[in-house]
Amino acid sequence: MFSLNNQAELRKVTISSLITCIYLPSIITVISYKDLLYTVGNGSSFYILVLIFIAELLKSFYLSSGEDAPKRKGSKNRAGDIIKASIYLLGVMFCFFVGIILFGAPFLDNHEETLMLSSLLTLLTVFPLIAHAGIEPAMQLLFGVKNYTRDTVVCMLVNNALWAVGGAWLGAVVIPLDWNKPWQQWPVPCYLGALCGYLMSNVLTVSKVTLMSAATKYPVLNIIVNCLDRLHMSK
Repeated sequence: MFSLNNQAELRKVTISSLITCIYLPSIITVISYKDLLYTVGNGSSFYILVLIFIAELLKSFYLSSGEDAPKRKGSKNRAGDIIKASIYLLGVMFCFFVGIILFGAPFLDNHEETLMLSSLLTLLTVFPLIAHAGIEPAMQLLFGVKNYTRDTVVCMLVNNALWAVGGAWLGAVVIPLDWNKPWQQWPVPCYLGALCGYLMSNVLTVSKVTLMSAATKYPVLNIIVNCLDRLHMSK
């Protein structure tokens, strides 16, 4: 849960969410202007994953700044951590791939599209946690071994992940409808749904922190804050 007691973390969470609220709509706007919106999920849209990777990596550097850093490791240890993280992310991506197929994605074809969606979900869910907290804490958080409710940053990252997965799941609702629209093709609705869910989570974070600060002067705003709390999945 968010708390006004730690203003430094709230500031980081707000700025990080604001960055997301800027770069994600910018990407969607540009690809829409270039008439590439309905190509998301294909191999030709790999650049979107690259842009998201860079943005989330930079955000993780900012979120981790100012924290008590451990002693510097040697280059071999850092390289080992990168290799372990890469293997772990590949494993998560494979789990997403299998899970998406089990939920009804094409089994014998469209493997490229399913892989692109799996990569996107990995970048929006597990990658930020690993980049910020490390591999072992991320695994503990994902499997419910570690409690994160007192860590504002991790709470925000977990909430973003849940909203991204939820958005992708809701996006699949329109696929079987007999409308014959280009945006119904696999995996466009799920791909855009994941992006919209992730964006919505960050919008809610900014709104909640802003209203929490304003509620110190105007207590009536606590009613809206409580409503936003109910939309916060990470509790």
